Amino acid sequence: MAMIRNGLTSAAGMGLNIFSQDELETIHKGACHILKHTGVIVEMEEAAERLSSAGARVSKKGSNWLVKIPEWMVTDSISSVAKSVTYYARDPKKDFYMEKGHVGFSTFGEQVNVIDLDTRKCRNTIKEDCNNIYSLVDALDGLAWCQRTVCPGDQRAASQAVHNFHSLITYNSKHITIGMVDKRSVATMVKMAAAAMGGMDQLRERPICTCSCCVTSPLTLVPQFCETLIAALEAGINVDIMAMALSGGTGPVTLAGTIVQTLAEQLSGLVLAQIVKKGSSVSFGSCSTIMDLKTGLTSVGAPEWSMVGTAIARMSQYYGIPCRIGAGVSDSKVPDAQAGYEFTLNALPIALSGANMIFGAGGLETGLTFDYAKLIMDHECITNILKLISGVKVDHESMVLDLIDEIGPGGTYLTHPHTFQRTRSQSQAVVFDRKPRAQWLQSSKGKDITEMAYEKARQIIDNHKPFALAAGADGTIKDLLEEFEADVTGKVI
Repeated sequence: MAMIRNGLTSAAGMGLNIFSQDELETIHKGACHILKHTGVIVEMEEAAERLSSAGARVSKKGSNWLVKIPEWMVTDSISSVAKSVTYYARDPKKDFYMEKGHVGFSTFGEQVNVIDLDTRKCRNTIKEDCNNIYSLVDALDGLAWCQRTVCPGDQRAASQAVHNFHSLITYNSKHITIGMVDKRSVATMVKMAAAAMGGMDQLRERPICTCSCCVTSPLTLVPQFCETLIAALEAGINVDIMAMALSGGTGPVTLAGTIVQTLAEQLSGLVLAQIVKKGSSVSFGSCSTIMDLKTGLTSVGAPEWSMVGTAIARMSQYYGIPCRIGAGVSDSKVPDAQAGYEFTLNALPIALSGANMIFGAGGLETGLTFDYAKLIMDHECITNILKLISGVKVDHESMVLDLIDEIGPGGTYLTHPHTFQRTRSQSQAVVFDRKPRAQWLQSSKGKDITEMAYEKARQIIDNHKPFALAAGADGTIKDLLEEFEADVTGKVI
């Protein structure tokens, strides 16, 4: 029987399609209304002047500037921004191409506590934790890039970002995303990245880091946002416009209101970015969720986090702009059932919605605490989610009608070469357990999944060797770090 059909329409993988085209257009119009009539506060004179020169209506408001952006500026910025972005890595085999339908995961950031891998006690993070965690991220194939995950709390506050970048670029070979704090830090990190790549020309050809620039909700572009965005773009570095509205706190209590405000904040950053460098690479980032009005605290384990995130992912697709959405952090304080439930509850819908980048693995306590076991367990869940969204390919080859005819009724596929050749196409259990109880008791001595995950993390950290830096880069990067410290403190360390 001939099974090949001309003109057959097929779906590529599994997906979640929320909002009609009319609803997407309504959200867009709402964001444009906010930018044109409400406006955004800009706290840096240079940024306000750039926006004014490009066509925005700017007026003084106290010590800051109220900027109202007409819709044509938004439309022009959307049309000029790069529609696909490659997250280049030091190791070219780990490049991540952000295009429609391509989904990748990473850790949350920047967490200030860690559950110690040896003592299992919660403590403040130090630079050694950065080294260990970035090496672990580098080794886990299911993670597409490396985010500034934890804070080197034992370093001076003014130089923590540069110390963090030192760890990121030394112990990890995937693409890096990090908030770069100020233009002085941007300049040093760019020089470090250039040294790692073998020169500035090589870095401009393959920018291996992205500057995350965070809008302050509601509708405020603070000096740090403006300064780092301008400096990064002028240095040839990609930027990510991150919005973090809290529904009921720094955003409307209605989710639609928080979504449209989040989008307006992202679009205001996009307009500034395209004024600074037309055609530059920009992604939309979102960590918008609810403020729990009973406690006044941010809730990331709540389903609303993924509801807002899926909306921003869909709007990003509407514009053709890559996105980076927070999901998978737990409100739990330990890597327990709540942590696993909340990771899946929030990460899965956003993955199904087609968000390019999803970050939150390893995060506990609303993103304050990192846990090694949670990262290992989240990573296994990630590999299963990626398997799920890849869907089922249906064609003549995959239906193997000839094989079914060959085996016939009552036969077995277990010993056939076809099965042997494709064994690894099935999902695999690493720390998750699929064995019978007796075999589980024998192999794990009755340890639960959390303990197995801690052991797996220790094994990887002790044995993983990251991709080597360019010749001579290690010394250059250390010199740059010392120069920065000397500049910050006024003395050589």
